[in-house]
Amino acid sequence: MPFDGVRTVTIGTGLWLLALIVSVVLHSRLERDGHLWWIATAATGFALGVVGIYYCRRRSASLRRQGRNVGEG
Repeated sequence: MPFDGVRTVTIGTGLWLLALIVSVVLHSRLERDGHLWWIATAATGFALGVVGIYYCRRRSASLRRQGRNVGEG
């Protein structure tokens, strides 16, 4: 892949964090409507995104050490 993916994964992780914040704010409405699982879904998406950022940064650094030219994406 010509891109390291750091920016893409970071944006996606930020969106999951936003979804988590909104879900927590709307906790009572979600509970009433039977959608409380949305909070767990958003938290899991955010947590996996953090892991993804770590992975992509490690991969990008490794590619740079090998002398490969990678762009952000």
